[in-house]
Amino acid sequence: MDDWHFIADRKIREAMREGAFDHLDGMGDPLDLRENPFEDPAQRMGHRLLRNNGFAPAWIEESREIDGEIRRLKTVFERSGPAKQTELVAALNRRIARFNLTTPVPGTQKPPFRP
Repeated sequence: MDDWHFIADRKIREAMREGAFDHLDGMGDPLDLRENPFEDPAQRMGHRLLRNNGFAPAWIEESREIDGEIRRLKTVFERSGPAKQTELVAALNRRIARFNLTTPVPGTQKPPFRP
């Protein structure tokens, strides 16, 4: 950390001790998270329509389906043989790879399934 960070940190701590942040507008109110500030404004209305009617973008639906498939696969593994397990894992990992190519948010990519 350079000197500026130390100075800024010290000033913030002093202001906190003096109560400068105690009576800010909106303090204690819940954050309004209905709107995503990083969302493309051109897509905002479409996403709102989908959300209000119980739908989600295709990549979110696909993510939910993959998560359900992973849960199902874990229970199936207990009752299937090694050949069937290999086949199921390969199919799921192909689906995950396809999902990772289509998701617009890199942080939502899924790692390959490993039993």
